[in-house]
Amino acid sequence: MLTPLRVVPLAKERVWGGSRLRPPRALPIGELWVAGPWLEIAAGVHAGRTLEELAAERGQSLVGTAAHPGPGPRFPLLVKLLDPAAWLSVQVHPDDARARALVGPDAVGKAEAWYVLDADPGAELLVGIRPSVRQADVREAMRRGSATAELLARQAVEAGDAVLLPPGTLHAVGPGVLLYELQQPSDLTYRVDDWGRPASLERPLHTAEALASVVPDSRPQVRRGGEPGRLVSCAQFTLDVLDADGRLDPGGRTLQVLTAVGASIELSGPGWDERLEPLESLVVPASAGAYDVLPDPGGRVLVAALP
Repeated sequence: MLTPLRVVPLAKERVWGGSRLRPPRALPIGELWVAGPWLEIAAGVHAGRTLEELAAERGQSLVGTAAHPGPGPRFPLLVKLLDPAAWLSVQVHPDDARARALVGPDAVGKAEAWYVLDADPGAELLVGIRPSVRQADVREAMRRGSATAELLARQAVEAGDAVLLPPGTLHAVGPGVLLYELQQPSDLTYRVDDWGRPASLERPLHTAEALASVVPDSRPQVRRGGEPGRLVSCAQFTLDVLDADGRLDPGGRTLQVLTAVGASIELSGPGWDERLEPLESLVVPASAGAYDVLPDPGGRVLVAALP
């Protein structure tokens, strides 16, 4: 039986990044990867190994029976925190079939979901095209590499909102939104409009790949903040939020990635105890057994898992 694993977060410098995830370095930190195949285990007998290496060795003991063998990493989820201080580019992600066609037989697509951790007044996301916009106009704007943002639906958000983005959905994240992002273990992102900034080696546009991946009539699923429970469910993952004492059991079926929100969380299972501070994460293997979750007042825990 494997016990829960802490991993070493991976900070990604981005020109659009803010200051809420780490102190600024050469560039601000836009993304903090907190669980995923390429991240290293922080402590214990597996310290220094990646989650992907351990998944290859321990198989269902780590990832669970719900993990489907096939192309892509054996560790089946990627969890990030995003802190944009400026608009991210308008972009799109491919589904599994298109990823394999564009990249190769081992590629996987990128379904993703967002949970809004914090949002400044007036903060917005761009998610899917507006209902009145013609598909031909979308494709023409993508070919030009400009003005695509004007065709997308604006979604005002506040803390507690959740959004499921199917592959093929055009989208962009606005400034002032602190996001938790759950996705397939893929970073295939095709940029179609960078707010008028010219393409460069560091920030190219991917017009052909984006046109091949886009599903112009794809729409997000939005769940407004409020009650705890199931936030997101799709073929690739589920996301739940808990705000009271409870008991969870992976049951050998799925790994779980826990992330503390708002306040600290105490976790206790057979032979182990952990305390997560706000925005810290923990990987609970499928074989870990049942365990107790005790949030401090005002605390919540996000639980990412396989469906």
